[in-house]
Amino acid sequence: LTIGFLAAGNVLQGRLLATRPQPEVSVSEALISRGSDEIVLDIRYPAVSGLHDAALEQALNESIRAQVDAAADAAEAEAAALWQEAETEGFAPWIYVFHTDYEAYCTRGILSLRVTTALDNGGVGFPHTVYYNIDIARSRRLCLDDLFASGGYRETLSAYIKRQISGNPRFFADEFTGITGRTAFFVRGGRLYIAFAKYEIASGMTGEPVFAIPSRLLHGRLRPEYAGLFR
Repeated sequence: LTIGFLAAGNVLQGRLLATRPQPEVSVSEALISRGSDEIVLDIRYPAVSGLHDAALEQALNESIRAQVDAAADAAEAEAAALWQEAETEGFAPWIYVFHTDYEAYCTRGILSLRVTTALDNGGVGFPHTVYYNIDIARSRRLCLDDLFASGGYRETLSAYIKRQISGNPRFFADEFTGITGRTAFFVRGGRLYIAFAKYEIASGMTGEPVFAIPSRLLHGRLRPEYAGLFR
């Protein structure tokens, strides 16, 4: 059983965790740091350059920036509401802290980006991760279905995940209905990982569950262009 958890406050610093996919493709880091009496924002997110398809590159970078901006705006609004309530009700407010971080992996021409936003509001916190997967050579963004020759793989992978969580009280095994063609995933080190949001299939203390899929479950099910991707 290989399950990983990405919890608020335990997000790795952004870095490219493999050899660059091609000499001309790179992942740089954008940094934003600002603060007020109400909230501190500590933001880092990836910016991709060098893709053959300029339109894809622009759309990818705009999607990442939109994710970060939307989460930061929501965090600032929540902090402002707290301070307004504190002034009205006469209690001492606290400072919110908003983090954004990322990881980048490359496996045989597949670039996977993992961008996490998280707000520390004095409670349990709620990280939110979006995964971006790019086939560099074919200049296209991938969803899970794109890797497979047919939809039959969903039942196999869903059954595997169901076995891993059954009997574990942290997981909602009875409520897990299986994966879809757009379930979040990433590729790292020749392995396929299926990812879920906090509270999606498990209790909050579990964080964001991640399942490493055995390569034996993928053999014979992948599209020809991805048949050699996993080991």
